[in-house]
Amino acid sequence: MELKTLDIFCEIIDNYGDIGVVYRVAKEIKKIYKDSIIRVFINRKEEFLKINSKAQDIDYQEIDGIYYITFDYLLKNIEKIDSSQVIIEAFGCNIPEVYMEKAYISSDLLINLEYLSAEDWIEDFHLQSSPIGKGKLKKIFFMPGFTEKTGGIIADSNFLDRCKDVCENKKIYQDKYLKDIIHIEDKIVGTIFSYEKNFEPLFRDLNKLDREIVILALGEKTQDSMRKFFKKNSVEVFGNKARYGKIEVIFYQFLNQEEYEELINVVDFNFVRGEDSFIRAVLTGKPYLWHIYCQEELAHMDKLEGFLDKYKRVIDKEDNIFIENIEKLFKDYNFRRENNLEIGKEDYTYFFTNLENIGKNNRVFRDFLIQKCNLINKLKYFIEKY
Repeated sequence: MELKTLDIFCEIIDNYGDIGVVYRVAKEIKKIYKDSIIRVFINRKEEFLKINSKAQDIDYQEIDGIYYITFDYLLKNIEKIDSSQVIIEAFGCNIPEVYMEKAYISSDLLINLEYLSAEDWIEDFHLQSSPIGKGKLKKIFFMPGFTEKTGGIIADSNFLDRCKDVCENKKIYQDKYLKDIIHIEDKIVGTIFSYEKNFEPLFRDLNKLDREIVILALGEKTQDSMRKFFKKNSVEVFGNKARYGKIEVIFYQFLNQEEYEELINVVDFNFVRGEDSFIRAVLTGKPYLWHIYCQEELAHMDKLEGFLDKYKRVIDKEDNIFIENIEKLFKDYNFRRENNLEIGKEDYTYFFTNLENIGKNNRVFRDFLIQKCNLINKLKYFIEKY
């Protein structure tokens, strides 16, 4: 199939992850298919306005050749909006039925782009079809994952180019984001972006290191959790900074998507949450920890088990000490039955005293994903073959 028109639908609930993924996919597809018409339909604008500095608070706009349209605008102007040749339904969202009535007749392919998962069963469901029962439209499930038999992960060229640029011009980006850190060459600097978390074990272990550390606290939930720790321990916060022993914490302002991508490439480590930020951290090849969204019946721990299994298949299987310590930290960092400030059992000592070895293994895993599990390449191949 020659792709001429593509519509992506995204239903934003209460986070930046969904629109972050959609924004990234749209940009990459437009880069590949320069002459194709790409439209992104979103149910609300607030999150998009924050991750894209070019976005305006209007219902219909063109940014870098891509049209961003609200559901409200679509419903009010459905008479003059035709359905596209290919439709991407992001994360099982609800596409307005007035649009679908046109799509059943005029569109060729509906791709249900699902959430990232590391569980084995997704290999069996990837590229499976689902009956629609109307018109000529066919629905296909596209299952992102960490193996060659899945839909892969979004290793978009825009991000990979940005990684290379930051690495080759590190001083420029240090001046851009970290200029207030004195003697940065002697310190460990990293970002933390999490759900609610009790950071007492982290601060305990960081103060045992023989180096000072700077934490860039990102996101409201991370910052609130840290402020509560400081209040409990009678630590004063001056402006956007606080100091606790050897640790300096900087409460960082909100960054758009491109700025965040630059920042995580210039620091030494990244603690991240959700899906999109996690994959960005993986693709840096730097040390990272993943805070998974807490689910009922500890379902998030099953996801973590799946990821660790895929990770261990690729890295040095003889490094038993590394595997044992990293696996334990990931599990302890994530074990909880609800998002709260209950203190965990994690010990961060191994992580911060073995950053070089962790980075070495992470780069092996990153290179495998880029070469064998690139979602954009897989999506392009499937559409063109269809």
